Amino acid sequence: MDPCALPRPSGSRRTRFLLFTVGVLLATACSSGSDTTSPATPASTAPVPTSATEPGVPASEPDTPAATPEEGPDGFWVETDPLWIPTNPGGGGAYSSVAANGAGTLMAGSDLSGVTLSRDYGESWETVGPGRGIDTTHISSVAFDRQDPEIAFAGADGGLFRSTDAGVTFQRILPDGYISAVAADGRRVYAGWEPAYDSPEGSILVSDDGGDTWLPTSDLPPGRFVRKIQIDRVTDDRVAALTGDGRFTSGPAEAYLSEDGGGTWRRLAPEAGPVTDVFLDHNSDTVWITTADPEAPDDPGRLLVSFGGEAFRDWYPLGGVIWAPIDQTGTLRLIQPEAQFPWDEREGVWESTDSGGSFVRVGDVTDWPSGWTSAYWAHLGGFDGPVPSLGFDLVDGNRAYLVNSQWIFGTQDGGRTFEPLFTDEVGPDRWRSRGFDNVVVADVAQSPADPDLIYAGYWDLGCWRSEDGGGSWQNCNVPELTGDWEGSGGFTGTVLPDPERPDVVWAAMGPDWDSPGVVVRSDGRGAVESWEVTDGLPSAAAVLGLSLDPTSPSDDRTLYVTVDGDVFSSDDDGRSWSRALECGGCRTTHVTADGAAYAGGEAGLWVLDDDGGGARLDQPGPLGPNGFGGDVSGPPWEVDWAGVVDIETDVDGRIWVVVLGPDGGLFTSDDGGNTWQMLRQGPYFRDLALDPARPEVLLLASSSAYESGGYDPESGGLEISRDGGETWTSANSGLPWPFVTTIDLVGNHLALGSPGTGVNIAVPDLP
Repeated sequence: MDPCALPRPSGSRRTRFLLFTVGVLLATACSSGSDTTSPATPASTAPVPTSATEPGVPASEPDTPAATPEEGPDGFWVETDPLWIPTNPGGGGAYSSVAANGAGTLMAGSDLSGVTLSRDYGESWETVGPGRGIDTTHISSVAFDRQDPEIAFAGADGGLFRSTDAGVTFQRILPDGYISAVAADGRRVYAGWEPAYDSPEGSILVSDDGGDTWLPTSDLPPGRFVRKIQIDRVTDDRVAALTGDGRFTSGPAEAYLSEDGGGTWRRLAPEAGPVTDVFLDHNSDTVWITTADPEAPDDPGRLLVSFGGEAFRDWYPLGGVIWAPIDQTGTLRLIQPEAQFPWDEREGVWESTDSGGSFVRVGDVTDWPSGWTSAYWAHLGGFDGPVPSLGFDLVDGNRAYLVNSQWIFGTQDGGRTFEPLFTDEVGPDRWRSRGFDNVVVADVAQSPADPDLIYAGYWDLGCWRSEDGGGSWQNCNVPELTGDWEGSGGFTGTVLPDPERPDVVWAAMGPDWDSPGVVVRSDGRGAVESWEVTDGLPSAAAVLGLSLDPTSPSDDRTLYVTVDGDVFSSDDDGRSWSRALECGGCRTTHVTADGAAYAGGEAGLWVLDDDGGGARLDQPGPLGPNGFGGDVSGPPWEVDWAGVVDIETDVDGRIWVVVLGPDGGLFTSDDGGNTWQMLRQGPYFRDLALDPARPEVLLLASSSAYESGGYDPESGGLEISRDGGETWTSANSGLPWPFVTTIDLVGNHLALGSPGTGVNIAVPDLP
């Protein structure tokens, strides 16, 4: 079969979406003549305009091209491994920094996905992970070489990476440290180095060979955290540095100047107070500084100037991040990312065309579109501070980019308008990610009654649904239940569609992971206005593990859920609940084909009885001092948590248990839990899917990362066994990171949640 000659999409909306997306990948690769099987030359992920009924989404680069998904009961993944296509509404956070090389390539540093890269000014994005050289999830700073747009740097919690092909691949050039800032101009490179992410004992390193070797510059004063480094355009021995607060630490907000390549540092304007930004003029020895009073939250700040870097004088009563367009002499712009509220007098972008003599507001935040979110704080800066939140194009002085805790925005008109670069509206209130995803998926659930209907429960983004097989997404968050998100996000830890009624779905909904949540029920396919809050549950956090008794009447279901570690049941279709087991440490539930209910968590594995109690099936002893449980109380994302994260039973009555933790693995029992066999050992297993039609096929999810955490080679992503657990193969094609926390199999439809890239849907590889 010619991989460049796919058939015209047909079949269900889900199938058309998958075929269309793969077609976009192949068309781009084939038209460019690139090797579609090489991970070093990935296909572009740029979306192609399409109708609402045949949507496509930007996708991570496949290792191999894809073919037509097979319809019918013989799921394609039984014989061939799946290729994963990401599909999300777009956004999620957080992002630390952003840079642009002047030739269309953008980089953003994330705290979970590594480097997020665009090669078309933000029209589409791709995630760079260990397969392309980035093996650290937390990226703290990004920069391009001012002379060579192909050379890029990514600072991380674990050293510094360099790319010589504009971000296609990276190599580690500093082995350790937290790299908080980078600047490069030809062979001269400077890096802000901290001993740890939460240490304010920063220093600045210098390289004269493009980053191959490094030397320390003279020490900054103790207790400083480096936020910015800027190299003078005339001489690379003249360099400015900014210190201040970081996301995880704090330090004095000060500006420094070295005129001997870091041999000595001189503090600038010590009498001016806390410094927001420092900037070396492009065409002269002028130095600009902005300040603000941290004790006065509404302080507009000040712009100060020095002609030579010695004495400074007040220049204008406005502060913020300094934006001096490289191609517009005499133009200065100021933007305060922390003040981008509609009511704040400092909001927007302020511009001077007379070298800072006067400023006028040229961009108003109330005129800036925000994509799917209506959050009033959508255009604020990020957790890492105002300066790293902004990146300025190295060639086009009217282009700039803003990243924050959730999203990215860009301007190409000098700040008059910032446009969302993370999502596209492909239909009324239907959104499709451009590939800018840095999300945590708590649950993904496909409707057995309608293969085109998919639900996703996210951290921060909350509840979303797709009615076209992942082609587009609709927000299903209830504003009154999501706290300060006001419907533009929230926390949904579990979702359960009814297996026979396509309109009925249950979900947990709340403001965030550590705030009280509720279980809601919908007769309207999860539309925002259709949710009803159910009764009888305590007001507590960690609402997890919805399950349904398949023997209960289809119009009056029996359900189970855990709240704050206890198990609750409903016998009236999820409208009201009562305590079924005072477990104290159960986080997931499961009901067998004959109606037996199980629960598990850090308290081990339990089977429920009809009298409001239960029996533990993993008694400590043969299985270790804690059985399947652990010592840390709380939900599975707590540090050092260990316990049962998933329970399944097959058509032969065998019990399957997934245990997370240092003594974890996949266990099975064929005698009701009296004895157990470990089929797979590992610390990061998180979910299991069984195919009722093929009991020999097992799909096992593994991830060293969840809402945080880094990359560990023991993290296996998705593994498939086709012989009942005797042998396993990796099935991560298309996933930038081997992270899978949740997997859902309905018929021959396969979906998963991956920390970072979010929801992914499977299509088959070519033979």
